[in-house]
Amino acid sequence: MLRTLLIKRLPLLLLPALLTGCGLTQSVSDGTSSAMKSIFYKQVKTLHLDITARQALNTDGQENISLSQPLMVRVYQLRDRKTFDKTVYQQLLTQGDDAPETEILASRSLVVKPGEDASLDMPLDEKAQFVAVVGLFRQPDMVKNDWKLVLAREDLDPDSPRVIEAGHNRLTLQPLKDD
Repeated sequence: MLRTLLIKRLPLLLLPALLTGCGLTQSVSDGTSSAMKSIFYKQVKTLHLDITARQALNTDGQENISLSQPLMVRVYQLRDRKTFDKTVYQQLLTQGDDAPETEILASRSLVVKPGEDASLDMPLDEKAQFVAVVGLFRQPDMVKNDWKLVLAREDLDPDSPRVIEAGHNRLTLQPLKDD
């Protein structure tokens, strides 16, 4: 009788052990996959930007003796860039963070003075595929649209900042330095 009871209950006793084994196998393979990604593919978890301002930063081309003014720079982390690419300067100027609201994951603003530098370090959202940098100039070039830059996540370096030069009413992305 003890033997029949044991035979009937044995599958019930082994079931939790089997299920635990399946979960253990899955977590080991997830850990291996995670280790491979961290070794062979550097993930960008923090956005590093350096903004270098020239002396002629934010001037008014219609004035003969135009003083250079500080520049407001906005940085947006975007899920997708389609709506942002269609956004016009006036929308970003007046609506700020609410302009392309469906794709903004995070944003920051900073002021850069003529001839000075500013650094921005902020956590990069996991869902962010693009980073948009907008310079709110007094007289932006609406034809060239060089008052804004959009960087893909792949363009970012996890260890060193991307350098953006602001001057003459435009933003210019500097190439990565070869070490």
